[in-house]
Amino acid sequence: IFSAGSKIAREWVPIAVQSGVRVVDNSSAFRMDPNIPLVIPEINSSALEDHHSIAACPNCSAAIMLMAVAPLHKKFNILRIVAATYQAASGAGY
Repeated sequence: IFSAGSKIAREWVPIAVQSGVRVVDNSSAFRMDPNIPLVIPEINSSALEDHHSIAACPNCSAAIMLMAVAPLHKKFNILRIVAATYQAASGAGY
């Protein structure tokens, strides 16, 4: 499990994967990569079934929101969500 920031993840995750390690990365380094599943275990753990290297975690706002929205989407097929978050500057390390 990597949770050391994007810069470190970009450097060390590929090394771990080349060594045969399965990685769960908590940084934003791999979130937008279409070849890496973005996983919230309570919602889509099945995305890991055929994947054998890296799994990325969504940011905290998305993960929490989707825990509530996923059952609604399953029942009503939500097509679009517009959301705004207001996070403290401390989240950026300042």
